[in-house]
Amino acid sequence: MPSRKIEDLTPGTQKKYIEFAAKMHEAGIPFMITCTYRSQEEQDALYKLGRTKPGKIITWTKHSRHTKRTAFDIAILQDGKPCWNIKADVNEDQIPDYEEAGKIGESAGLTWGGSWKSPADYPHFQNDDVAEKTIEYPTFDGNKYEIPPVTA
Repeated sequence: MPSRKIEDLTPGTQKKYIEFAAKMHEAGIPFMITCTYRSQEEQDALYKLGRTKPGKIITWTKHSRHTKRTAFDIAILQDGKPCWNIKADVNEDQIPDYEEAGKIGESAGLTWGGSWKSPADYPHFQNDDVAEKTIEYPTFDGNKYEIPPVTA
């Protein structure tokens, strides 16, 4: 099962997430994490949906940043429940909250999937720092891999 734990992200991505979360709180945009790390096996299973398995296509790559521990997905919360409407404006500031979250993410040094031309991925944020991409992180092999906690 994919993780929702911030601790499962790389240390650099954790730091950027902490900044992102603080700015989201300041902006009055409630959200939840829907995914941080997922194994390659889980990514492969998602990729098969709508292709070789019944279901809707929900990912466009077999090589997700989630498997490298440098990405997370969010859901904006409306009345305490995930809201997938990209035009939702929960904090009522006349700016769609996913768009506002994207700008907040970019200000925290993250790449926002909503800025991609095709396909846009509004809930997705990733850390594109070269240092984070070149570090080899162990995969799960039955043993839990612990990434040290990051403080703000």
